[in-house]
Amino acid sequence: MSFELTHQEQTRVELALLGGIKLDPIGHGDLVVIVILSLTYFLNFIAVGYLIWNRNYPPLKSKYPFLMSSCFLAMFIWFLGDIVLKSHIHVRGPLFSNCMLFCVWLRVVFGAFMISALISIRSYALLCIFICNRAYRGKYVYCSSGLVILLGLIFIIITYTLPQSKTVHYVPLIEMCDMSYTYRAIVQGLLWFTWIINAAINYKLRNINSSFNESREMFVACVSVFLLLAFNTIILYAYPLYPTQARLRISETLLSHSLPNFLWWFIMFKSMYNCAFRREKYLAEWKDKLVRDGLQKQYQISRTDPFSVTMVSVDSNVAKLVTLPRGMVTDHDGFDARTSFSQHSAAHSYDDDRTAARNRSDEETGGTGLWKPESANRHPRIPGAEEHLHNSSDFLFSPQHISDRPLENSSSTSTVNEQSAQLSQYNFPIPPKST
Repeated sequence: MSFELTHQEQTRVELALLGGIKLDPIGHGDLVVIVILSLTYFLNFIAVGYLIWNRNYPPLKSKYPFLMSSCFLAMFIWFLGDIVLKSHIHVRGPLFSNCMLFCVWLRVVFGAFMISALISIRSYALLCIFICNRAYRGKYVYCSSGLVILLGLIFIIITYTLPQSKTVHYVPLIEMCDMSYTYRAIVQGLLWFTWIINAAINYKLRNINSSFNESREMFVACVSVFLLLAFNTIILYAYPLYPTQARLRISETLLSHSLPNFLWWFIMFKSMYNCAFRREKYLAEWKDKLVRDGLQKQYQISRTDPFSVTMVSVDSNVAKLVTLPRGMVTDHDGFDARTSFSQHSAAHSYDDDRTAARNRSDEETGGTGLWKPESANRHPRIPGAEEHLHNSSDFLFSPQHISDRPLENSSSTSTVNEQSAQLSQYNFPIPPKST
């Protein structure tokens, strides 16, 4: 494939001029665009491989690694469709002249629409976790995925129902794929509709108190994509034959693919950088911030919390409940059994919990354990609890400083796991902070 002004290319330019179309020949500018974006996607493929390899690293796991990898794959497929639709290469021969393949299936269905749908699904998953207090699994996954598939099927049915002259067709005279005005409106309408739904979901997420910038990430994504959609819509209707102008097709392609790649890295860079260069230190900081922000419940539900024991009942009064983390029960490698606490679903009422805690014998904890009831009010207390309780009753108590203390009065025949197994049957009510 040549990017020089060959005789065949000169003939194409002259034939277009006879038809009243000023056509810039395919040249080195198009080659530069292809090389830059191909190199970008090649480096990003390496990054995605690293992401998949480290998918169980908790900070990366919280970013939905398979979904973000699918987004990147969709961006690359979109790029393949763009280089044909925008005539960055010579569109000739049985393969490249198949406009339905490159422009509908690659550029729209598995490209731009797939990216939009995956980001919307990610936003919906965050809505389930942070607002609805539901795990994003089961019927929620099937319903959201089903709606995306249904929307895609409707688009494909419309595409193949309309005559080809009303959708995408090949123009042999100037060797280009062209979209009708009607089909441009359908494609842009599909993308606008998807991102409006996404924006509506993210509006509900605007006030979440998140340790990991989900609301900010999605706000930046929505604003950036709306600007890109507005630019693309203006170009499509103000310059319907913009692929014939080298400056417009080059700038439009660079903008269309630089922005999604920037957004992908905006979401993933911090976690991937720290995974590579500050792995253990950042993991400790990540867990500490998770607990400080009171997000144990949300990240247990999303199954991204590596030290949770059970799923959390959304009807639980989480301000009054503390249980042992998984690491303390299973002696998880690298986990300090005394440094983190996660919440447990409430199977009994608060009064029942008080009774269970009051009736525990000293023998069950090997003497004076981590928790014991106060003599005055019979409430079980945790050393240093008052320093970590917030005024709001919506926060869990998590005594991080207890890591500096040894486990008291542990018998030689009683291990931490044995004590944990005994203690894990109880939900320990925490008295509210006195005012």
